[in-house]
Amino acid sequence: MLNIKEIFANLGTYNLRARISVGIIFLAPWLLELYLFIPEIHNLSSTLIVSLITYSLCNIIIVYCRIPGVKAMKKCFPKLLPAQESLLLSSHQIDSITKQRYYKFFSEHMNDFKVCENDSEMIPYASSAVTWLISKTRDCTKFPLIAEENANFGFAYNLLGLKPYGIVVSCIGIIFNLILIFLHFSTLIYVDLTLLIASLIINLLFLLLWIFIITKSLVISAGKKYARALLSACDSNILG
Repeated sequence: MLNIKEIFANLGTYNLRARISVGIIFLAPWLLELYLFIPEIHNLSSTLIVSLITYSLCNIIIVYCRIPGVKAMKKCFPKLLPAQESLLLSSHQIDSITKQRYYKFFSEHMNDFKVCENDSEMIPYASSAVTWLISKTRDCTKFPLIAEENANFGFAYNLLGLKPYGIVVSCIGIIFNLILIFLHFSTLIYVDLTLLIASLIINLLFLLLWIFIITKSLVISAGKKYARALLSACDSNILG
């Protein structure tokens, strides 16, 4: 029998942090509403059916989150990612001394790397260097900070990609609860008013989260932190 804990373990840390958690936040208002209004859900445990549904939904989320997430990332960084931009001579994201040290590192480890004063000429070399560095730092046990910041970055831009849909989901939940509250006071139906108000507040809080917290600045900040962590691997003894 499949176990939910084992399913999550097999999905990998990045997928859990950057994609699955995004999907959970996206669906959270409705999931919490179902939990409040359907007591039978409280009794669901790690049955085979629940495990299979969980596993299927996780894979759907992993595939789907990439599409709007990548689009959102490109809107935040239309030209270059922060790590690539940091290697341009004109960039001030890292100090000149550190940058020269990184240039020396790439020159010693890459045959085709060189420094160009013109940004347009430097871009291909900067992009190639970052791609090479990413390929050399995939081991999460050796580079835990890079893995952490990479997951945070993916989490941020995947959330931003789902922002329009998240707002719609929250708005639908708010309207649904307002209708139920109206019907309750009209004595047309009886629903626990405490649960209705709790559900309405949950949807309002998530709406505020999507509008004011999930922004481009969140993605840009996470992207810059990831860039600093990634490039700091040049100073690591692990890469030689």
